[in-house]
Amino acid sequence: MDIEQPKTPREYSPRRSSVLGALKVLLRTRISAGVITVIPVVVTIWLVLLIFGLIKNTTQRAVEAYLLSNTETPTGMVTLESLHFDLEGYEALKAKRERVGMNINRDEFFDFFPWHVRWGIPVFSVLLTMFLLYLIGLFTANLIGRRMINTAESMLDQVPLIKTVYRAIKQILHSLSGDQSQNFQRVALIPFPQERMRCVGFITSIFRDSITDEELATVFIPTTPNPTTGYLQILRRKELVELDWSVEEAVRTIMSGGILRPDFLTIVPNSDKRHIEALKANPELTAPKNEGDQPV
Repeated sequence: MDIEQPKTPREYSPRRSSVLGALKVLLRTRISAGVITVIPVVVTIWLVLLIFGLIKNTTQRAVEAYLLSNTETPTGMVTLESLHFDLEGYEALKAKRERVGMNINRDEFFDFFPWHVRWGIPVFSVLLTMFLLYLIGLFTANLIGRRMINTAESMLDQVPLIKTVYRAIKQILHSLSGDQSQNFQRVALIPFPQERMRCVGFITSIFRDSITDEELATVFIPTTPNPTTGYLQILRRKELVELDWSVEEAVRTIMSGGILRPDFLTIVPNSDKRHIEALKANPELTAPKNEGDQPV
């Protein structure tokens, strides 16, 4: 009688395990790269569609209400006919609905327009909204409009919650519009909040000390992740680390918490740059003379 031998567990294969691990790493890397590539595109498309929808809906309802009201007057019917409106089909459906005590709804009404008119209504609404925004901007640019806006803002400042939201949104829009960035002359690193730390700031003006004639600079230090608020400091220009960053690069660095930053970054202040450049031009100054000597 044969005795059944117990089954031995499958032998461990280091090579198989390494291949599976490599495949997992490869899949994870490729999927992560795909996600990083797709998400910015999707978010951008979503924002464009969102903004387009907001602009379109602002005036599209008014345009549609105007077209609907044209069915009540002979002059309005002429306007609809100029837009190739199917008047015969509309009258037939209207009579059919009236016999059963019903009316034509909004969607059915616009189905009697040709496709290019239905497509052109949202486009016309966007153009109309942009034109109205232009008129509002033109109105606020003159003295009377500016006074009316200031009066309305002073009334909003009396409401606790609304004034906070309104001021925050207005500051963010001003910073994104580019008007505020024109006042920023250069980007620099500032010793703040202590001497051994550096933070990103914007140089807004450079002037001379009234007594010592030393070169000074006013610097705006924004906060993260909202760069519209911050601190204003006056420092000696030689204590700054002036960078060749653009204002957009600095704002992107601040809002991302330092994740998105330009490649060039140094914390060497302006006063030490000449000394370092001199050392680079004369390598003999940095080379030790003996084994125990330290570099200069």
